[in-house]
Amino acid sequence: MFSPDSFPPGPAPAPWTLTDDQRNLYIASQRFARDRLEPLLASSPSVAAWQETVRLAAATLDLGAMVLPEESGGLGIDRHGLALVVEALAAGPLERALELTLTAPALMVLRTHNALGSVLARPVQAYFDGTAAIALSVPGIDNATIWQLGPLGRTAPLTMRLDDKRRLLLTERPRDHRSSRSTGIATLGALVLEQLHSDEAAAETLLAVITRADSDGAPPAQTYLTEIGLYLAVLLTGAMQHSIRFAFDYAATRQAFRKPLSNHQLVAARLSDMLIATHGSHLFLQAVSTARPSAPVSLVRQLLRHVAAESVSVSREFVQLCGGHGYVEGLPPAARFQTGHWLAFLLQRIDTALGWLAEPRVANEEVDG
Repeated sequence: MFSPDSFPPGPAPAPWTLTDDQRNLYIASQRFARDRLEPLLASSPSVAAWQETVRLAAATLDLGAMVLPEESGGLGIDRHGLALVVEALAAGPLERALELTLTAPALMVLRTHNALGSVLARPVQAYFDGTAAIALSVPGIDNATIWQLGPLGRTAPLTMRLDDKRRLLLTERPRDHRSSRSTGIATLGALVLEQLHSDEAAAETLLAVITRADSDGAPPAQTYLTEIGLYLAVLLTGAMQHSIRFAFDYAATRQAFRKPLSNHQLVAARLSDMLIATHGSHLFLQAVSTARPSAPVSLVRQLLRHVAAESVSVSREFVQLCGGHGYVEGLPPAARFQTGHWLAFLLQRIDTALGWLAEPRVANEEVDG
């Protein structure tokens, strides 16, 4: 039999692709997650304590500067660098990592299309310290409905979405506006996942319209869906990595029939399956996020489906290993299970939307006619 020590601690990042500033940010993110986020798996913080944690993250990690271009005094971090940071922050509850970084993919898209001026009327740190946020949205089939993940209402209601011409829009909803046709799906900490009707956008103020393709020739709608898809996939992959570490520690320190759990063949096989699934997802994600030029849509869609399926599978294996025959509320990483499946759900919606966007517009217009 093998010892848990015979396994590597987890997928290693590729430091040679990072600048010194980016590497320092990654290390700082790991330290912050270990000290401030991981303890939240055991107990929820008070509102005041969490607000202090958010302010501390904005100040110590300087997340705003992370996504700003270098000519604006930022790091100009790329997809791979952002992935490393978000993976590190997934050490705690996923909804907390979401709150800290929700706006990052939207800012990355705006930077790609040279449209950051539309949001920099506020200091960029405002989008990471709880003052403001940009909700992410995923169109349903033919853009009739929208799946939106954003704050519960305490922050400025900015949203990026697609219109019926497949243009990418940045909009702001009036603070006193209350949708009468939205359906709340789930509450994730201070965030809400809801389904909206696209005609509700008439009440929103248009801040920016992005129509020009990026440097790889990808239309902005595709760039946006790819960016938020990779972002959510990174969160799930990060959660898988941290769950694996916990599982190996758990199997090494718990005993059954007078020997560690890890020395039992069935447990060892289950740990191996979880480790292979996690490493495979991480490497697949790394390959797509570092691809130059950007990976084709078909490969991105395959990645999103893969991560959605594997994350649910690893969670199930984890519960069976550490929880016996079902869900164990007292198990610290169990806090992630209340959020992870919703992120997997959104990945499936993004996959569908990317497929819809790939269909020829002429064909759609002929059907509509």
